Amino acid sequence: MNWAIISLIGLIIIIVIANVKNINVGIVGLAMAFFIGTMGGMKLKDIYNSFNLQIFLRMMGMQVLIVIARNNGTLNIVGNLVLKAAKGKAIRLLPIILYFGIGVASWFQLGLSNVLTPLIFAMAFELGFKDPFKLGFVTFFTMFAWGISPYSMQGLNIAAYAEEQGYVLNLWHGAFNMALMGTVLFIALYLYHGWHKMEPISLKEREQVKLGRDQILTLIGFVTFIICNLFLKIDMMVTPICAGVVLLCLGCGDPDKVVRGIPWSTLIMIGGMTVYVGVISGFGGVELISTGIAAVANRTIAPAVMTMICGVMSLFSSGNGVVIPTMSATISSLAESIPGLNISTMFWAVVIGANATAISPMSTIGANSMAYYSACYSPTEKENKKSFNKLFLYAGLFLVWASVASSLGIVSIFK
Repeated sequence: MNWAIISLIGLIIIIVIANVKNINVGIVGLAMAFFIGTMGGMKLKDIYNSFNLQIFLRMMGMQVLIVIARNNGTLNIVGNLVLKAAKGKAIRLLPIILYFGIGVASWFQLGLSNVLTPLIFAMAFELGFKDPFKLGFVTFFTMFAWGISPYSMQGLNIAAYAEEQGYVLNLWHGAFNMALMGTVLFIALYLYHGWHKMEPISLKEREQVKLGRDQILTLIGFVTFIICNLFLKIDMMVTPICAGVVLLCLGCGDPDKVVRGIPWSTLIMIGGMTVYVGVISGFGGVELISTGIAAVANRTIAPAVMTMICGVMSLFSSGNGVVIPTMSATISSLAESIPGLNISTMFWAVVIGANATAISPMSTIGANSMAYYSACYSPTEKENKKSFNKLFLYAGLFLVWASVASSLGIVSIFK
């Protein structure tokens, strides 16, 4: 039996069961992982070792900090400050300022996307948006649109991969190409969510929380997290949980309420699906998809095919850690077998494809977004699955756009 095909069919079954029967998709995914994995001959150790503890701890730690800030009114104060700064119809500029501010900072490896994403989702909650992605969508494009520059880690990595194969890339060309493609998507969602028609949000209708000891200490906790992440390069799973425990010890939150406020349903959902993704990878499901798409490649459509392959792989795995190093290594051999292939375009196709679907709820950025949303909104199981499906749909739409852009040569406008 071809267990690679069976594992991919299993993914479809998981999504159907979870939605039709209203069961946490992580529980279904975990059950399917053990069923298909053991039936296919995988060892139990290999199945549960697919659990991504780092992602789990990053999400849980950040959620502790967010729940404390939500419960003691710190998020309310932050939301009011944003509204005071964005007076009247200036509120319409908020996503634009965030998008370009975070984007340019990403070019210079300041890492604002990592530290501001949870705050942006919290801000969406405090501004009263029922749909968290009405503002949260801003963070989806920071890696896709602004991930490449001569100063960014991703840019330096792709340049190094190219040099290993004897090619030299102009990273500013890639930076401008990706910024162009990402900005097109940003404008589309900006209009879709109606920000161009956003009316002023009244402060009078909002609860007013005074800045006190607990709120000041909580803000110090967030600032400490930002400093440790940006400048000391301490992993995101360390500082938030430590800051959260310190705040609880100082009486800035009720420990029982914080534990109850953590969206365990979301953690189970993401944890269970990472295990199933490990089963798919173990059986070669991702490679099967990639091989099938690559079979139709030629010089004209090779960039689009490469983008599609990398996008599909990134649905289930890390773009930086797995997809980009793996697929960039194939370009020199492709150049030998496909005469006239544009080498630089192929490298950009790898990066763009890997980043286009990073918002998948089964990939790092998407999983974190789901966690931040859950920490702020405390959604029901039905709302959780709706957001899961929405991110999956977004990832598919972004991949289509990236593939079309690659086939039309948009990835190499600047060269």
